Order: sequence, then C-alpha cells, then structure tokens
Amino acid sequence: MPKRKKTFAFTLAAGALAIALAAPYQDGVYRDGAPGYNDEVIVTVTVRDGAIAALTAENRSGEESEYFGKAEAGMAAAILEKQGVKGVDAVAGATGTSQSILTAMEGILEQAVYTGSGGQAQPGQKAE
Repeated sequence: MPKRKKTFAFTLAAGALAIALAAPYQDGVYRDGAPGYNDEVIVTVTVRDGAIAALTAENRSGEESEYFGKAEAGMAAAILEKQGVKGVDAVAGATGTSQSILTAMEGILEQAVYTGSGGQAQPGQKAE
C-alpha cells in the first residue's frame, strides 16, 4: 500500500477511535426543545452504538422557512461530524434557529451521557 493510502487509513482509523472515545453516549432516541422564532424548536437525536447517528429538528407549529431548513441541514451535518456541539458554529443566515438547535442539543447530550452504570447520566454530569 502506498504511503499516502496508509496515512489516510491510519488518520481515518484514529479519527474514528477519537470520536468513539470522546463521545460515549447511551443508545436511544432523545428529544429536547428550545425557544425559536415562530415557536419551540424540537430536536430529535438517535444514538446508535454510542455515537450520534441521526438528528432532525422541527418547529412545533409546523411552519418551517427556508432558513429553518438551512439551519437544520447545516447543524445536523456539523453535529454528526463532531459527535457533539463543541466547536459547532451557527449556520450563516440562520443563526437564530441554529442557536435553538444548539440549546436543545445541550439538553439532549446531558440526557445521553453514558455512565456505564445502568445507562443513565448522573445529576450534574454533562457531555460536550
């Protein structure tokens, strides 16, 4: 295998290991909300094999503008990539909804922290 392919494979494996070690979440489906422009923004996250596998957001009123869709798509991609909210920035042009998604995610990550003892987060324990 050429050196470049070996380096890429090693980097990919190291990145996957870092994500697995940095974000040990309890498997399940989690929901939380935060105030938004038109109504509450509800975020639903699926955790599978200890990692964030899917994220969706919806406006409780059902009214979702193009900005809402832009924020949902951008934030979901960034949160899935980083396996948390640390280092995730708001989507340009949709900062209000982005902030609502980040606020809801903080609550979700607090719920999803894996403790290894019955799968429930301990009071005061927080995920990044």
